Amino acid sequence: MDGLRLPPLIEDALESTDEPCGDLKAESSPSLSPTMDNEITAKERGVLENNEKETMDRDQEEEEEKGRREQQEPLSEEQELEELRSQVLQLLLELEEAREMSNKHQEAFHELQGLLEDERLASAHQAEAFARQVHNLQAQLRSVQEEMDSLEEEKESELTEAHEELRLAQEEVLLLQQAAEEAAAERENDIASLQEELCRLRAQLGRLNDEAQEYELEITTLRAEISMKSQRREEERKGGDVGTLRQECVTLREDCETLKDDNRRLTEKLQLLQLQRTGSNRVYLSLKDGEIAGTGVGVGTEEGGMAESYMTMVECQSTSPGTNCRLVDASIQKNISFDGKPMTPTGWNGGFGEIFSLRDQLKQAEEKALLVQRQCDGLKTELRELQELYDCSQRERAELEEELLHCKAELERLAGGWQGSDIEWNPILTVTAATAALLIMVSLLRALT
Repeated sequence: MDGLRLPPLIEDALESTDEPCGDLKAESSPSLSPTMDNEITAKERGVLENNEKETMDRDQEEEEEKGRREQQEPLSEEQELEELRSQVLQLLLELEEAREMSNKHQEAFHELQGLLEDERLASAHQAEAFARQVHNLQAQLRSVQEEMDSLEEEKESELTEAHEELRLAQEEVLLLQQAAEEAAAERENDIASLQEELCRLRAQLGRLNDEAQEYELEITTLRAEISMKSQRREEERKGGDVGTLRQECVTLREDCETLKDDNRRLTEKLQLLQLQRTGSNRVYLSLKDGEIAGTGVGVGTEEGGMAESYMTMVECQSTSPGTNCRLVDASIQKNISFDGKPMTPTGWNGGFGEIFSLRDQLKQAEEKALLVQRQCDGLKTELRELQELYDCSQRERAELEEELLHCKAELERLAGGWQGSDIEWNPILTVTAATAALLIMVSLLRALT
């Protein structure tokens, strides 16, 4: 090839064709910088690789043709010129094709560069948007962290307050429990004292019942004795009426004969009988007021007889003195005691005094029985009140025990909830626990009062 030199025109053309290719390569080489290689897409890389392969294939073909030419025999100069011309034409055609290819590559390069610029702008916009979003997210994160810090501080303060309130509530519950135990001990002492008092009152009530029974028995015996005495006196009075009448008749006849001559003595006796009459009327009125039926009837019958005898005596005084004497003696003989024997006015008053004393004893026994009955009723009412007080204290004790058990269960539940959910403690649970403790304290105070 050194002996075969091309004409200067062809060399200039070749140089001119080499310069654009070099310029293209020089232009394409800076454009294919590391930044471009990093930013172009996979499609662009594939296009560039295909172009490089085509150029390498052409270079290989040219080298092969040169080798074949060197191996051929030397031709004449004309043939060489013809061949050279044909080669020049071919080279020109290849140059045109290379220019067209370079233009196409330049257009593709410009398109790719525009796409790359668009992608750069889009990526820049996206980077700015991402930067703004990151800035906003960082600001939000800082605000959330600040809120979390404030919430943690508030939570710690609330937890400390809850711990303090729980400790105070536990102390108050312990104090209330001690007060409840002291109150229960006092109630038990009161109940024991009340039971002792109740036993004493029951014993006293038993003694009073025994005394009341004794008094009632004594009253019944006194009433029976009084009724027996009154019946016996009535029977004696009724049985002795006939004999006394006969005796009176005999004595009246005898006295009528013996007392004819002694008018003065009869007058004295008449005065004595008048005095006895006044006393008998008084006794009769007192017996009538005392409501002693049997004795009153007997005495009334005797007094009626005495009054009749006195009336007959007054009538006899106007007729004859002898008849008057007999009637006075008959009236004297009619003064009979409860035993059927003649008695003086002092003996008569003594019998009624015994009746009055028995009546007074009966009244005293009845009054004493009423007093004992009233005392018994009062003791019964007091016993009922003590029983009601004992029942009320038992109910209050049961209520206090129930409240104490409820408080213990509530405290155990609160303690278990505090140990189980220490991290999940929140203000609502704190308020709930404080409210529960307050309600427990109020209920205990109400129960104690």
